[in-house]
Amino acid sequence: MEISKQPITFPIKMGIILGIIYCICIYVENRFFSSDILVFGVTKAFGYLIIISGIFYTAFTIKKEYGGYITFQESLRGMLVVIAIFELFYVIFNLVYDKYIDPEFFMRLKTSTLTYLQKNHFSKEDIDIKMKNFEGAGKATFWTVVQSYGFSIIIDAVFAVIFASILKKNPIVTDNQINP
Repeated sequence: MEISKQPITFPIKMGIILGIIYCICIYVENRFFSSDILVFGVTKAFGYLIIISGIFYTAFTIKKEYGGYITFQESLRGMLVVIAIFELFYVIFNLVYDKYIDPEFFMRLKTSTLTYLQKNHFSKEDIDIKMKNFEGAGKATFWTVVQSYGFSIIIDAVFAVIFASILKKNPIVTDNQINP
């Protein structure tokens, strides 16, 4: 099997760019929108949509660089490099953010969640269950960081597999090319 001729520099650059964009999005979401849980959720979704678009753009650009033809493996390889890099940015940024930049973030988020649940007349049992989810929030251990990183890569890889399936286009092989 032939090793891909794909240059790895573009996916690395895109991973770094998306990592920086993701960190900026997280900062803005956490800092300015955590007081309203609905707005916070919408901004989180919007930020993630930007990242997913960047993953797709990476594969699309690689395909263009290859003259419009790309295999599933070449496309997926480029996207996985991007994902591994920007998710590393994400994990490191979250650790720094929660520990040094805004240690009160989870308390603010818990308060806004509680306010939302009470305002919308959730039952006491439902509120208690939701509030238990905040126990230990912001207290990262080595194992929770590894789990978070791995889980994030898996979720993003699902999108990458879908995108690679959509974008793959192998060159047409004729009989003349097979048996010259």
